[in-house]
Amino acid sequence: MVILFWVGMGLTIAAMFLYDDVAMPLYIALLLWIAPGILLTPWLNKLLPSKKLKGLAKFAVVFFANIIAFGSIALYGALALDYYSANGAPVTTKTFPVIVYGYTESRSGDKALCADIRYEKEMKRIHFPEYKLTDSSRYHHVELQTTPGFIGFDVIRSKKLVK
Repeated sequence: MVILFWVGMGLTIAAMFLYDDVAMPLYIALLLWIAPGILLTPWLNKLLPSKKLKGLAKFAVVFFANIIAFGSIALYGALALDYYSANGAPVTTKTFPVIVYGYTESRSGDKALCADIRYEKEMKRIHFPEYKLTDSSRYHHVELQTTPGFIGFDVIRSKKLVK
């Protein structure tokens, strides 16, 4: 179970990078991540013996570990299936108005520009590490080139800020 937990941590990080390029609604991503933990916890809680943890504490630890281990496998699997199967699909170019600009800060303190847009009735944050924070006053739209994914969610192939 410990190895599955660490593999799940790695897949969670990899899924975060894929999520930036797949236009999957947040509630579907969270459902794919949490549902395996909900489904497997009652069964694995009885299966895994523990001398130190009992009752609710054991249930909470097993639930958290199941979300990380099995939820990340489900989430990464769905995102990768959608992302990697989209090669060769027709490219669609669309322009979206920027709702609000923001920035993300890295561990080194570098700030990268990001923009929130409404993509198919859902909010989507698009990151632009190649632009400066001062560029937000010059650009008011985001141009996305997308291809349909295997599962049905669009995959963002190219993104740029336009005036």
